[in-house]
Amino acid sequence: MKSVKIVMTTSILTAVFCLLSLSINAQSNSFTFSKKEGNENFKFLKIDINSKTTENDLASYIADAKKEGVTLSFSDVKRNDEGEITSISATYKTKDNATETYKKEKKWGIEPFYFYFSVKEKDKSVASVGFKAKNNNQLSNILFVVNGQEVPKPFDVGMMDPEDIEAINVLKNESATAKYGSRGRDGVIEITLK
Repeated sequence: MKSVKIVMTTSILTAVFCLLSLSINAQSNSFTFSKKEGNENFKFLKIDINSKTTENDLASYIADAKKEGVTLSFSDVKRNDEGEITSISATYKTKDNATETYKKEKKWGIEPFYFYFSVKEKDKSVASVGFKAKNNNQLSNILFVVNGQEVPKPFDVGMMDPEDIEAINVLKNESATAKYGSRGRDGVIEITLK
């Protein structure tokens, strides 16, 4: 009987930890995915930064980038009375010493931007890296799914190279909600990369 209780307790604890990690990951605006191009595999990291980004988010993004071998730092972070970021300086440095600093400043809260990084999985060499302003004409209510993984909103489709896309599947109405529940109520775009 004791072994059953121990197994049940372990299973319950594992389930709780999984649920906690899922909720933490769902709140993050950091997104990692892999793709294959020819016979080369690439790993991508995209980190969204906007006026609502918290200090905890910034610390999490630094840790996410570090896991991929990039030193990412944020400085000169200033906030208004509502806690929105009004000024920020973001800097990255790769293993091969490529570096860039990106500064944003706006009295009523910065415009969103993102950091992107891709690396060849075989030799860990950098394929692309940088900062980019986000396009404000995004389809913010549509759920995007890339290689089976839901992408945090808002998602900038413009960051994807059309040559990297193998297939796009659009789900609307009942087909979207049947597969993705309420998250798909405004439509779903499934993207499969080559």
